[in-house]
Amino acid sequence: MKILLGGVPFGSGNIGDEAILNCVVSIFRRNFPEALLAVATMAPESAAQRYQLECLPAFGFDPKESMRKFRRELRRFDMFVWAGGTGLSDYPHIGAELLENAQASGVKTVIWQVGMNRELNPDYFQLHGRKLKIAELLGLTRYWEKQLENRMRERLQVCVSRCDLVVLRDQPSLIELHTSGEFPAALYGADSVILQQPAPGRLLPDDKLNRRSVGICAAEKLNRRKQAEAISFLQRLQTELNVRLVFIPMTADDRAIMLPLYEATGGCGNVFCEFTEPEEVQNAVGSCALLISGRLQLTIMALNAMVPGIGVANSSKIANCLNMFGLPVFNNQSTINFDDLFDECARWLDDPDFRHRAADVRKRMLARLEQCESYLRLLAV
Repeated sequence: MKILLGGVPFGSGNIGDEAILNCVVSIFRRNFPEALLAVATMAPESAAQRYQLECLPAFGFDPKESMRKFRRELRRFDMFVWAGGTGLSDYPHIGAELLENAQASGVKTVIWQVGMNRELNPDYFQLHGRKLKIAELLGLTRYWEKQLENRMRERLQVCVSRCDLVVLRDQPSLIELHTSGEFPAALYGADSVILQQPAPGRLLPDDKLNRRSVGICAAEKLNRRKQAEAISFLQRLQTELNVRLVFIPMTADDRAIMLPLYEATGGCGNVFCEFTEPEEVQNAVGSCALLISGRLQLTIMALNAMVPGIGVANSSKIANCLNMFGLPVFNNQSTINFDDLFDECARWLDDPDFRHRAADVRKRMLARLEQCESYLRLLAV
């Protein structure tokens, strides 16, 4: 059997996506030990060296690569796997096109631990140019855009329902999928990144003042007023809660957003991480006592180490994860109340029972993942 993993922009510099790939490759190698695996990625050389497997272009995400070439490559494979991410809502048109071409080629198709937000990415369903002007004149802009979204949901309903196995990463994603139609064979498991392992040793430098560390990952650019409030909040964490700040970017954009925050709060033993590998990030966040994050995969890594996380994000995906653990989420960095956020930080830094409760939740997640893997193995028959 030959299996192609793709459907997510692997190799584009997002450490979270690379953690997904890292864990998915391990899952498929464990369940199909005799199979030949290949990965569609934007960074084929590094992926080939890391995983010792064949690498193909990131079809659907690389504009230089055509669907015609994707169909030619599919002739060599028995299964195409859309693996991880929130692709059902972030880039549904790309996922649908990949699935449609694979199904037309007679290849088995699998959706593996993919998430879905409450709304499809509006960037793909907004009118522009002449169409927008006409819609505005007629007062039909919202109606027209809603029709575009409905057509995309109808398209998803068709291609997803034809898949040989559909596994969503959490129950809210499965519920959201059902707003696009009926999918009686779909089920939910757990994000594959719950299997991410840390690099050995301790990568964060010791704090000379022996303070607890709070991980920070800001993923949304702040306006000038909120930037000043965020800096004051971070300084308050340091002085009133006696913590060290550890800035953990997951993308180049995160790094650009957080570097000014680090510089404004630096000089007190704080750390700005330059890690690029999932194992290194898992190690770093596992050394923290608390995480404040706008990135889902980093949040999952923290929970792998029983570190409580506080979400700060616009999308529902972080809330879907943290709700299982009873942890708080602030929906928008632009409107966030930093006094409320401070109170939550103080609360979760000193919660003595979190590790025990989190272990129970993770045990159930791992059991669901194991059950989903049993369904996956049936596809080899």
